[in-house]
Amino acid sequence: MVDSKISANVDFGALGKQVGWLNIPHSRNESGWGAMHMPMSVIANGSGPTVVFTGGNHGDEYEGQIALMKLVRSLDPGEVQGRVIIIPHLNYPAMRANARLSPIDDGNMNRAFPGKRDGTITEMIAHYINGAVLPLADAVVDIHSGGRSMYFEPSAIMHKLDDAAMYQRAMAAMKAFGAPVGLVLTELDSAGMLDTAVEDVGTLFVSTELGGGQFTSPHTVEIA
Repeated sequence: MVDSKISANVDFGALGKQVGWLNIPHSRNESGWGAMHMPMSVIANGSGPTVVFTGGNHGDEYEGQIALMKLVRSLDPGEVQGRVIIIPHLNYPAMRANARLSPIDDGNMNRAFPGKRDGTITEMIAHYINGAVLPLADAVVDIHSGGRSMYFEPSAIMHKLDDAAMYQRAMAAMKAFGAPVGLVLTELDSAGMLDTAVEDVGTLFVSTELGGGQFTSPHTVEIA
């Protein structure tokens, strides 16, 4: 297990449905011994692969956060063969502020990986996810949208990969997501991205861009 200041009140190895949180130390003027509780759920049954779903990598991207909260409520362990880990609000402080970046440290979660144990709040969260959650994953689905500054045609996204086998797996997963558009892209700057942290260790990764423009719709949430 990763050496982290953050702890989880869920057991990643247990069967059944757990709805809990990450306990993130956050000393501040209002609460000297304070902490934040960032929601996380684990739903497991039998044996099989582990899929990690994340939303709210940027706090003003609503579609993934709404869809994953609905999934937590509706998914029964009997429908799972393996394990599903759901983190609806990856940048929890940004979600609470309805902002792309964290208001605490101006942190962009999707440029913070692999994180730092003794870093900012954003870096601490990235460090925990990178060390405690991603090693469990056979696949990661990171649900984005355009937030307040952009609007995208609802799309599932994969990266252009040099490894032919990984490329084909990602292509199949992107198609399986079922978005109206599939996009294969090369990032302008991939340093610090969750995408990079996942793909660098050979784990399957799929992302999305589902609308945005500081509003959401039943259509884009249904796609998510």
